Amino acid sequence: MPAPPTQVTIYESDHTEEAFFPQQSVYDYLLPQAEGISPRPTYDDALPAFIDGPSGTVLTRGGLADAALRIASGLTQLGMKPGDVVSIWGRNCLEWVQAMYGCMAAGLVITPANVAYAPFELAHQMNNSGAQMMLVDPLLLPLFEATRPLFTASLFPASRVILLCDTADKPEDSPYKSLGEILGDRHATPVKLDGADAHTTAFLCYSSGTTGLPKGVMTSHFNLTSQLQAANISFPQIEWDKDVILGVLPFSHVYGLAVVLMHPVTRGVPVVILPKFDEISMLTAIQSYKITYGLIVPPIVIVLLHSKNLPHYDCSSLHTLVCAAAPLARSLQAAFNARLPHIVLMQGYGMTECSPATHSMRREESVGRAGTVGRLLPGYQARLVDAKGHDVKPHHAGELWLRGPCVMKGYHNNAEATASTIGPGGWLRTGDILVRSQDGFWRVIDRVKELIKYKGFQVAPAELEGVLMEHPMVADAGVVGVYDASQATELPRAYIVPKEEYADYVLLPQEVQDFVAATVAGYKKLRGGVQTIDVVPKSPSGKILRKLLRERAQREYDAINPNKAKL
Repeated sequence: MPAPPTQVTIYESDHTEEAFFPQQSVYDYLLPQAEGISPRPTYDDALPAFIDGPSGTVLTRGGLADAALRIASGLTQLGMKPGDVVSIWGRNCLEWVQAMYGCMAAGLVITPANVAYAPFELAHQMNNSGAQMMLVDPLLLPLFEATRPLFTASLFPASRVILLCDTADKPEDSPYKSLGEILGDRHATPVKLDGADAHTTAFLCYSSGTTGLPKGVMTSHFNLTSQLQAANISFPQIEWDKDVILGVLPFSHVYGLAVVLMHPVTRGVPVVILPKFDEISMLTAIQSYKITYGLIVPPIVIVLLHSKNLPHYDCSSLHTLVCAAAPLARSLQAAFNARLPHIVLMQGYGMTECSPATHSMRREESVGRAGTVGRLLPGYQARLVDAKGHDVKPHHAGELWLRGPCVMKGYHNNAEATASTIGPGGWLRTGDILVRSQDGFWRVIDRVKELIKYKGFQVAPAELEGVLMEHPMVADAGVVGVYDASQATELPRAYIVPKEEYADYVLLPQEVQDFVAATVAGYKKLRGGVQTIDVVPKSPSGKILRKLLRERAQREYDAINPNKAKL
């Protein structure tokens, strides 16, 4: 007799506000050229849109639109056509912002590159995306030139390399033009993308993924306008005449692109741009510009929690921090709230493939909900699925599957990866394990592929990292599995960063191991050992680079236990 069909449980967003998802270009949505062209309020052109933190230079909304149209005109004169791919590679700066808005106005596909890339990483993205132009920070020119031999064909002649700087700041004898030197007609018309054209690709952000080389995520104009509409319903508390946003997230990451460079523009709120994260620069900016609202990642929470400089700066204006891109341990959130009770610290959840946010919460909803990432955004549907593809029972943990208007079109030139990620019915398999509470708030457990398999039990590294962060001598931690052939199983192994005052305490690893053993179930003990480390390797977005940590852990474990490495 055939098995009865399994029950499919689809969770809908419980936001009651009506969600309308426009089909138009991102540029027209953000900076409409006429009344009624964008389904949101318009703001005075004289309002500041972006402020350069180090210099104080202000780019107004009108100035942003003027620069964007002139850059779009200049790019067209250089032969770029709608649909062509352009890469932006540089530190956060006003020129980066102007370049992005100019490329959007010209209808180009933007592939932002990570400023920390080595030549082979940059070459992979440029070759895979088919980029035909590079807008590059002058400070990165030596690396760019070193990458040239790795480019396919004869990409990037001098006319297709533009420097992200003012003409006065261009390096002497440079063969390349600056952004200021390509400006064209200020009365240019932005490319219109209505109806089906709104589903063309706007951005190719490269997702690190869990295996293989990074994959280009095809994010459409419709994906992004839907994301911004949903965010303004689920996250409406930013106010144009009161708030100032911290812009420290890297613009090359979709988190920075959508949440820092786009969403504040829809609310008429200024963003203070910092070139990169630096504790003193950030504290100075908060004090100087009376920043109220910050979009951050877990490493910044750790820095603020342990900061000895914080008491020397007036950060009383800061009332909200939203942390995303990597899990934030409940214990770390509680410790932060105890030190800085005037700041509401809350989590969100998303991924590059979802443009990026899928879950968020409002300030008033965050009270008493440490460890949760909020509610499902409008427009999304969700399922929680077990390893066999069956929907789990309510309030049980499972892999999160999503579908909705913000889900990517697919991976660029990678049909196989697209098919393995987006299944029948349009469900995107996130690879993350979540659980939903009865009142609709979600909590991240860990990634499917990062779970440690100990003798049939599944151990979530993020959970153990949260326990480790509760130890009073630990500043940061990372957990991975090491394979022990003598037991034919993986063992959890931890790497901890001691707080400065305990850096020389030789008994700390054993004390930490005992602390965890007394806190967790027996199968979760750190049987692979505990090792101190100067810094836990992480990506710019705050994700632990587990592959690097796992490789190191296995080498060290095998060296200490040679009889257990191979049988």
